[in-house]
Amino acid sequence: MALRKTRFTQGAALMREDIVTPMHHHDEAQDALLVEVDGVTRPMTGCQADGYVTENYDLPELTEVEHVDGGPRHVKRRHILAGAAAGFGALLTTTTMPRYSFAAPPEGSSGPQELLVCVFMRGGFDGLSAVVPVGDPAYYAARSSIAVKAEQTLGLDATWGLNAHMKAMKPIWDEGQLAIIQGSGSPDVSRSHFVDQVTVERAAPASVRSGWLGRHLQTASSQTGTFRGVSIGTSTVFSLTTNALDTLAVSSIDDFGLDVWGGDRMKSHVQSVLEEMYGGAGGQAQETAASTFDAATTLQQIRADQSTAPEGYPDSTWGKGLAEIARLAKAGVGMEVACIDIGDWDMHAGLGSAADEQAWFSRRARDFAEGLAAFRKDLGEHWSRTTVVTMSEFGRRVAENGSGGLDHGQGNTMFVLGGGVKGGRVLGTVPSLEEANLSLGDVPITLDYRQALSEIVSTKLGNGSSVADVFPGFTPGTPLGIV
Repeated sequence: MALRKTRFTQGAALMREDIVTPMHHHDEAQDALLVEVDGVTRPMTGCQADGYVTENYDLPELTEVEHVDGGPRHVKRRHILAGAAAGFGALLTTTTMPRYSFAAPPEGSSGPQELLVCVFMRGGFDGLSAVVPVGDPAYYAARSSIAVKAEQTLGLDATWGLNAHMKAMKPIWDEGQLAIIQGSGSPDVSRSHFVDQVTVERAAPASVRSGWLGRHLQTASSQTGTFRGVSIGTSTVFSLTTNALDTLAVSSIDDFGLDVWGGDRMKSHVQSVLEEMYGGAGGQAQETAASTFDAATTLQQIRADQSTAPEGYPDSTWGKGLAEIARLAKAGVGMEVACIDIGDWDMHAGLGSAADEQAWFSRRARDFAEGLAAFRKDLGEHWSRTTVVTMSEFGRRVAENGSGGLDHGQGNTMFVLGGGVKGGRVLGTVPSLEEANLSLGDVPITLDYRQALSEIVSTKLGNGSSVADVFPGFTPGTPLGIV
C-alpha cells in the first residue's frame, strides 16, 4: 500500500492550474478555489485545495527555497521551471497575475481593433436606485427612506429617470451611445454572491469549466496576442478563463516588469540569465517565458510613450483601472477584451438618501458614472470601436429592509455603451412593482442577460458563427438591436 503524504505545502493548489481555478468574492474572507475532483468541480478553501493537491499530486520541493532579506537563496532551475507551470509572471513581476496571454497583435490583421470592456459590478448592484421608475407609486411605497425622488433624476423617458449622481453619463445617453436594459439577469439566480458570480461569468451549464469571454477569444480566431484579453485588477476573472489560451492580468501597467533586487544593471543581468535558461526549456515553459518577456517589453514602451497621466478620471481604483485600459487601447497592442471590476454594491444597510452627497450609493454611483465619462473622452477616436457592457451577480430586493438597505434580489439593470451602440433607449420589461408582480419580493427576470451579450459577440465582435459555443445551452431570442 502506498504511503499517505502528510506534508502540507502552502500554495500547492496554485501549481495545478489545470484542475484549480481561483474565484474572487466581494468579501475576501469568502474567496475560494474551484477544484476538479474525479471529473466534478468542487469549491474549496485555499487550505482544503492545498491539502488535496499535496496528497494527490507530486510537487517540486519549494520548501527548499530560503526566503531572506535581499532575495531568495537556494533557488534551483527546477524550482523556476516548476513555477512556470503555475504562472511564470509571478516570478517576474510585482503585480498579481493569475493568467496571461501571448506575443503582440496578429500580423496582417485588417482594420482597427474592436474592443469589448466588460464591467462586473460586484456585490449585487441595485438597478432601481440607478435607473428609477419615477412613475410607479409601488416603488415609492416600498422604499420609504431610500427611494430616489423624480426631481433627483434626469428624465430618460416617460417611465425612467437616471439618478442625478450619475449625470456624467447623461451626455452619452443624449448622443444615442448608451442603452439601458431592465429586468435582466441569470435564470439560475440563487442570491448567493459566490454561486451567482461564477454562474454569470461562466454563462453556460455548471459542467463547463471556462468563462464566456474565454470561449469567445478561443473561437474568434486561432491567433493569439500578448494583450488579446486583459484583466485589470488583482484577482482572477473567471469570464476570461479557457484551456485554449491565456489572458493577461495586471493591476498596474507601471508595475508590470521584472522585479529584482538592485538597479537596472542587475535587472538586465537577471533577465539575460532567465531568457537563456528558458530558451532551452522547451514546451509550455519556454513559450510562456518568451511571451511574458514580450509583455514586459511592450508595457515598458507604453510607459515611455504615455508618460503623462490622463486627466478627468476619479481618484479611485475604478478610475485608475479605466485609465489603464485606455492606455492599452490607445497603444494599439491588439487588445480585444478588457475586464474590470467595480465593487462595494452589497448595501444591506445604510444605502442612503439621494439627497445626501456622501451617502453610500451616491458616492459609488458618481464614481461609476464619472469614470465611464472620462474613459470615453480619453479614448477619443478609439471610442467608436469600443463597447462597454456591465453586469452584476444579481439585483436587490424591491422593498428596503429595517436597516435602510436592500437584501439580495433577482432582476437587475445592465448598461451598454460605446460608439457603435444603438442607445438612447431603455430596453427590457419591468412591470409595476406591486407585490403581485414581483418574484418572491424581487424584480422579476424578464430577459436573460446572455441575450445582450450574444448580440455584442455576434454583431459587434463578428463572432456570430460561434454564439452556440460561446453560450452553450442558450438560444438567443428576439434581438434587442443594441449594436
